[in-house]
Parts: sequence; C-alpha cells; structure tokens
Amino acid sequence: MFKRYWWVLFAIAPVGMMAGFLVAAVVTYVMPKKYESSLTMEIKPASRSVMDAGIQAPAQNYLATEFNKIKSRNSLMGVVDSLDLVNKWGLDRESALQILRQIVRTENIRGTDLFTIHVRHTNREDARDIAAEVARAYGDYRMELESKSVGKMVNELKKAVREQEDKVEERRKVLETIARTMGASEPLDKQDYVDAKRDYETDLALLEQLKLRLITEEITRNSESQAIVIHDEPVIAEAPVSPNVTLNLVLGLAGGLLLSPFLSLPLMFLMNRRSRAVV
Repeated sequence: MFKRYWWVLFAIAPVGMMAGFLVAAVVTYVMPKKYESSLTMEIKPASRSVMDAGIQAPAQNYLATEFNKIKSRNSLMGVVDSLDLVNKWGLDRESALQILRQIVRTENIRGTDLFTIHVRHTNREDARDIAAEVARAYGDYRMELESKSVGKMVNELKKAVREQEDKVEERRKVLETIARTMGASEPLDKQDYVDAKRDYETDLALLEQLKLRLITEEITRNSESQAIVIHDEPVIAEAPVSPNVTLNLVLGLAGGLLLSPFLSLPLMFLMNRRSRAVV
C-alpha cells in the first residue's frame, strides 16, 4: 500500500498546511488581544539622612530594593485606588491588586539607575494609564517613606539638642561656681577650673554640631526633591503585542505539515481497499 500510494503523502502535505494555517488563523482571531505601554524612569538616590536611618538598603542592594518597591503591595494599592480599578473592573481590591501584579513588569536597564515599566492589558487606554500611575504611586510611596524617616531623625535631633543644652547649662554653672569660689586672688589655671572649662567647651562644641545637623535635616525635610524622573511617558499602543499573528500562522503551517502524514494514512487505506474491491 505504501509503495503504491506514496505520492499521497506529498499530495496531502499542502492540504495539511492549509488546514493548519486556517486553524491558527481562527484561534488567533478569537484570542484576546493585549496591548503594551511602557515607561522609562530614573530613580533618584535617597537622601543621606534616610540612608543613615536604615530605611535605604546598602548601596549594592539599592536598585534591587527599589525594584521590589515598585511592585510592592503599598505601591500598587495606590494604583488601584487612584484609577478606581475596583469599580472600573468590577472587582474587589485584592483581586485588582493580583491582576496588577500579573500585568505589570519592571526591568532595570543594566548599568544605570533607569527602570522600564511594562504593562500589558486588553484595554490599550488602561495599559497606558496603569503604566503612568505605577510610576507615580511608587514615587509617592518612596517620598512618604523618606519623609517619615527624615521626620523621625529631626525629632531625635531635637531631643538630643535639648538634652545637650541642659548638659551645657550644668557645665556652665559648675564653671561659674568654681570661679566664684576661687576669687580674684587665686590664679585661674587651677586644675579644677581647667577641667571644668574643658568639659564646658567640649559639650558646647558638641551642642553646636547637633544644632547644625538639625538645621541640615530640617532643610532636607522641607525641600521636596523628586524621587523619580520620567524620561519616556507611556503612550497608547497602536497594535497589539499579543497574540503574535505571524508566529501563530507559521506554527499553524508547520503543525499542518507535521500532521499531514497522519492524514494521508486513512486516505491511502481507503484507496488501497477500493482498488482491491475493483480487482
């Protein structure tokens, strides 16, 4: 049978390829189309006080830490609320959050402080809006963390300044008491006086340093520097990125070609049976 009807294999191959092509075309047509919008942003380093307070990760882990913050629960929940996705998608907050985690993809541009945020969604406007809002929500979230950290640092410095002022005042009183007790007749290089003066001047210098640090931290808190800088704004995608029409059609042709031998066997069997019946 195979020797006699071998030509059927070649005859069915185009048919199988066409069938595979048509099946792939139909499947591709009914598959939901997804659009992608992307945004590129630069992440600004945290202030020195934030790093001192332990909020910021060590330098070698800095970008990895910020990478995770972008898709953190607190950051993405801000996106859910800002875009009102609960009502827009008809879901609860947790379900909307899970969808965001699935459709948002972040990528660090190697060797830089630049990150790219990619968002794929069946609605092209939603993809653009979510990409923009993810960046904004991350910037707000990080600014909130830094603001709390700097505020905590300022409060701690104010407390330290008050305590140091009390200490300096005590040193001053001790120095005045020694000077008054010694009187004008005694030299001021007496050891007790020298020690008291040294302690007073040391604590006074420390107080000035604390006040200077406090001023610096208050300036840092009042100057709202940007946590991120947007370099490429997201735009509405013109064409879907999924499904891949070309790839699907090529796979359909290849699949049809591979299946054509199996389609040939029943036909070869029927042709052989018919020829025997005629004989």
